[in-house]
Amino acid sequence: MKMWLSLSFVSIGIICMLDHFKAISVSTWLSPLIGRSHNDRLEFQIYFFSCSMIVIAGLVSLAINLYQYYFLNVHDIKAIFSCIFLIVTGVAFHYVGSRYKHPEKAGAVLITSVAALIGLNWLTNQGSQGSLPLWFAPLFIITAAMLRGRLLAIVGTYLTLMIVISIFLEWRLPQGMVVYGSSEAQLFDTSAVLFLSTIICFSLTLFVTYAYRQERDLTLALEIEKLKKESLLDAALLETNQLKSLLPICAWCKQIKNDDGSWASFERYLSEHSKTDITHGICPACLIEAEKKDTESS
Repeated sequence: MKMWLSLSFVSIGIICMLDHFKAISVSTWLSPLIGRSHNDRLEFQIYFFSCSMIVIAGLVSLAINLYQYYFLNVHDIKAIFSCIFLIVTGVAFHYVGSRYKHPEKAGAVLITSVAALIGLNWLTNQGSQGSLPLWFAPLFIITAAMLRGRLLAIVGTYLTLMIVISIFLEWRLPQGMVVYGSSEAQLFDTSAVLFLSTIICFSLTLFVTYAYRQERDLTLALEIEKLKKESLLDAALLETNQLKSLLPICAWCKQIKNDDGSWASFERYLSEHSKTDITHGICPACLIEAEKKDTESS
């Protein structure tokens, strides 16, 4: 049974990492649960990714608590209902967030709700020696990735205060703390949550990093394309400006007057004011005329 659960945790992590490494879009393997957003902004992607991770965390925690309930005689009904509440919360916030253009506020409420749930179960899970403190690392990473500005400061402060208050209550109310029924139960619960929280942190970091690199490469490609178009346009405008005005040409020798007042031959002027290279030849009419002159002179 333990081996089966361990393989399940590993499978969840591998699927999550591979799916979000190949594409930045919201996970397709949970599409019946989390769906797809009409908006491809990175904030939306992080929000739906976080919702899916919270649902996964609730499912895995529920499996752990059910295993402890049936096989390790740890009858913690409150923890089981908390896991169910966590799953429902993740699904509900997905649908709430999909209705707004900016899901940051919904994400802040989601994070604070999960943190409050952890605080409520702190003493019933052996406090700082249990598995609940391990969930704060993913919450802080999700907060930093999803939120910004004042909202980021408020939620970050809230998470910090939740940790401080929980540890303070554990220190002041040691008689209210519920310990694990056995060392085996504690080791199993803590190890499973540590593994899952590590997978979540790594997946989210990989997700955000990959998304940032794609956006950076796209922005760089657009900038290069823009510079190329601007340089070609500038060159075309320069050439047009050089040749668009009226040319003062001498009626006798056909030289052209420059802007500085000097005179230059047509060939020199054209080569200096455009990218045209001049080559000399003779037209048929001039050839006939030249041959006549040679004949007459001879």
